[in-house]
Amino acid sequence: MLNQSSLKKVVFAFGILLAMTSCLSDVELADEAKAKESQAQILSYFAKLNQNPIAMEDGAYYFVTKPNVGGETAAKGDTIKMRYVLSNLLTGEVLDSTKNPLVYQYGYLNPVYSKLMAYLKEGEQAVMAIPGTSQSFPGLPAYTPLKVLVKDYVVRSQNDQIEDFIANKKLTVTTKEANGLRYIRLNPGTGDLPTNGQVVKLKYTGRFLNGFAFDGNMARTDSFSVTIGGTSTVIGFQMGIEKMRLGERAILVFPSSIGYGEKGSGSTIPGFTPLSFEIYVAKIQ
Repeated sequence: MLNQSSLKKVVFAFGILLAMTSCLSDVELADEAKAKESQAQILSYFAKLNQNPIAMEDGAYYFVTKPNVGGETAAKGDTIKMRYVLSNLLTGEVLDSTKNPLVYQYGYLNPVYSKLMAYLKEGEQAVMAIPGTSQSFPGLPAYTPLKVLVKDYVVRSQNDQIEDFIANKKLTVTTKEANGLRYIRLNPGTGDLPTNGQVVKLKYTGRFLNGFAFDGNMARTDSFSVTIGGTSTVIGFQMGIEKMRLGERAILVFPSSIGYGEKGSGSTIPGFTPLSFEIYVAKIQ
């Protein structure tokens, strides 16, 4: 049985626990009240513009101000080019904006407005309002909603990028495979196509579609060996080599699905990156 002194200690400790619980409840209620106020401010903003926004997760809303029903939607790995303006929803103060278009790979960069990209089509413009949080930023006090204006929205799939590359280089595609490989013959070779088990020695330059060379041996004295029917290189490269005769020069262009995939290759080749290779067959043995 507890004596009077022990009982007092238990009651005192329980009182402290109740006080702490009460304080936590007050904080939670304050957060809930602020969240409701933030949502009311967002809905009021759209109502004043006679816009009926669409609800998103986490209390955000968006409204398409310039629709493009037939536009392309972004998939993971697509390149997105866009301009945006971030501002305080209540005061209109601009917090950040793009002078030049922001270019990034969808699904890899997660800016505050990234969730909106899943709802937009290429060529559309939209406004998104995001509820404020307990954290404050310069020009955006705690619990103040953020306004995101998205404009000049362009989606470029890997296929789009490859087609642009070919058009800009004024290249003529010799063959196009169902898996996306484009084989572009620059100079014809001689003799028969190499057969399974033969080793083809190559000179090559690997480039991103922006022209940056990430690998190659054109300026060196060595050659790169590929076994016909082998699996030591990525599918796009292997398939292209097996179309080449001795002395032939060609350009291979292919998407990441038959290249380095979603993960890429180390720090050299990012995931979801289409590539081009200029290749010369120096020897077949």
